[in-house]
Amino acid sequence: MTPRKTGLLGGTFNPVHRGHIELGRRIQEAFGLDRILYILSARPPHKKRQALPPAELRLAMLRAALQPHPGLEPCDLELKRRGFSWTIDTLRELKAALPGERFYFITGSEGFLKIRTWKDYRQVLREVLFVIVLRSRRHRAPVERLLREEGVPLRGEPADAQPPPGAFLHSYVSDYLELSASAIRRKRSHGQDVSPYVEKNVHKIMEEIKLYEEG
Repeated sequence: MTPRKTGLLGGTFNPVHRGHIELGRRIQEAFGLDRILYILSARPPHKKRQALPPAELRLAMLRAALQPHPGLEPCDLELKRRGFSWTIDTLRELKAALPGERFYFITGSEGFLKIRTWKDYRQVLREVLFVIVLRSRRHRAPVERLLREEGVPLRGEPADAQPPPGAFLHSYVSDYLELSASAIRRKRSHGQDVSPYVEKNVHKIMEEIKLYEEG
């Protein structure tokens, strides 16, 4: 029996935006994934100094954003666990709960180049297949070098679904590729319209509680 193929896309989603949605849909199509779990980072260890809205509010926006998109699903696993939201703990919990599934961990090249700062990062590299989205052509060489140094084989075609470790490099062109949550927060704080960048139901939540507005 062919294992179900599940993509994992983590983040604080502060807020979730159209770039996150498009990324999931592009990867799902390119790799033939059955679904993608959007894993909300409840207490991200690398953003200790960043003031975040409550995880429950970010989850509500995530659910609202994904509701119109079958195959893209919110995951609240890290909200149910105490302490920092370490990736290695989440991966092991998912693998225990969903035995037999093939997991594809989706990350941008900027984030992947910082993977050595992650808790037990070598174990993370061996738990799942990685899909590394190249945000810049300049990132290809350092990403490939890091993979070589860590002994993670570079896969070719998306159909090359051998068990981990392994990594795929993926790139695409999109108007939303450079969109960032920080830019949306900044626009909101300056009173600018952000409705083109977020799903309608997410914008409604932001307007109702005046999220990210100054004062």
